[in-house]
Amino acid sequence: GLLPRGWTAHVHPEGALYYVHGETACSILHRTFTEVDICDQTIATDIELLQSSLFGELRQAIVDQRVNLDLEDVELVLEPKADDYGVLCSYYFVHRRKRCLFWLEEFEARSILGDCKGIAALSHKKLAVEAQYWKHRDLFPVLGVVTKALLDEVKNMMLHANFDHLSSTRSTAALSTDELQNYMAVVGKIDIPLTSANSALVTFLLARMMHIIYRNQYLNFHGQPCARLTVDQTVHGWRYRPSTAMIILAPLLCMAPIAHVRSLHMGFVDDIASTVEWNTFITKFNGQLQNLNLLGTVLLGANVGFLAIQSVDAGEGRSVTQIASYTSLVFSFGSIALGLTFIGLNLTGRERGSEAAKFLRRMSDEQHGLEKLAIIYSLPYAFLMWSMLLFLLAFSVEWCKPGNKATTFTVASVLVVVFGLIIWCI
Repeated sequence: GLLPRGWTAHVHPEGALYYVHGETACSILHRTFTEVDICDQTIATDIELLQSSLFGELRQAIVDQRVNLDLEDVELVLEPKADDYGVLCSYYFVHRRKRCLFWLEEFEARSILGDCKGIAALSHKKLAVEAQYWKHRDLFPVLGVVTKALLDEVKNMMLHANFDHLSSTRSTAALSTDELQNYMAVVGKIDIPLTSANSALVTFLLARMMHIIYRNQYLNFHGQPCARLTVDQTVHGWRYRPSTAMIILAPLLCMAPIAHVRSLHMGFVDDIASTVEWNTFITKFNGQLQNLNLLGTVLLGANVGFLAIQSVDAGEGRSVTQIASYTSLVFSFGSIALGLTFIGLNLTGRERGSEAAKFLRRMSDEQHGLEKLAIIYSLPYAFLMWSMLLFLLAFSVEWCKPGNKATTFTVASVLVVVFGLIIWCI
């Protein structure tokens, strides 16, 4: 359909269609954004009524000196939704100069502040609000103004994040070194002043980067007395306390859960997931699973070959050698099956930070943290270790049978030396 008077259509660099309305009232330009289809006459009527009403309330608030701002710096975003009870309007105002969002009524800001606990200072909340401002600029970049000061601000923040990675092994930066290098290569190609053809695109690029930076600063209590300076530092004083199940299972699982729970808690602190640490852990863990699957396959074949030896399977019932070898075979199969399941069904987590955070929060316990996930992730390794030990037991029982004493003594001596070195290294 045709666009109503005063409205213009714009296409976001990622492809989304949105609409902008510029209307002069009382010699002041009112800017309104929406993503709903205003080519529909009913929707357009609702939008314009809501726009007029909200700007009217804001003007009255300024006259009554309840707020102190210039309407020229204000933008409005509308998203009306119709149901059986009528039209419900979701909206927010944007102050361009102060880089903030605001409403005319009390607003439940849990959706903005919900990722952090113990928030008290307004200076801390300001970081979350400014992150939302840049999210707004990301969604509606067409009227964004890119200055050299803004471009320099983005470059300086990325330079600091990159240097923080280089000078610290536990950096709180939101992006990895490789990601920062790629972002810096893109931002480095931006020239000021911009042309009308690329203004919206550059605004979108810088706004997304600023949203990532300010959101990360908010999550790490930037500028607060309890600021998180390393990625594994807790702000709320939480300490991991192993459960009874962990104390019992850790030795049975070859202490693998202890190593995993330490690694997991490095990247998940105060219910906040570090994308960089999480991706590092998952990359390392997936490589470990592939190696375990390879070794498990070799051990599976070794058990089958061992059981095919005539002296092992003499047909006189099930001996200790056979039972140990059969059990080893089952553990090898379990290790391979779990490794393939974790990789094939993507049970090792998600790539994006927001999805990883939801996954880890779902698996986390208030007292024991990610202990359950650590135990689950340790099973392929533990099964393979038990398979090796049982195969060694079957092999040991077989060569301990009456026979050549020199051979028995030689193998036993080597076995004792090898086990001694293994224990010494551990």
